Amino acid sequence: SPEFSCFGHQWMVEIYPGGHEDSKEGYVAAYLSNESPESIQAYYKIILKHPTDQNERSFRIESNDGMRTFEGGHQNSWGYENTTKRETILTYLNNGT
Repeated sequence: SPEFSCFGHQWMVEIYPGGHEDSKEGYVAAYLSNESPESIQAYYKIILKHPTDQNERSFRIESNDGMRTFEGGHQNSWGYENTTKRETILTYLNNGT
């Protein structure tokens, strides 16, 4: 994603359509990273909603078991390597994006 600002920090959502290092075959990975130089502790939630069908299941990634430390300068990311199956997320594209 493009960088965005929240709580005085710059953030980026990273989506890996082909998965990431530890992803299962055919799965999409999604992570949140802190692009600012300073570290921050935060709870996070990433929700992927279908762009046209609000009845379609949304996918949620969150720090529901506690606050996470996001190191400054993109040193680490928090998320999930098996967010959803790639074939499912492809139905969420709107005009190819």
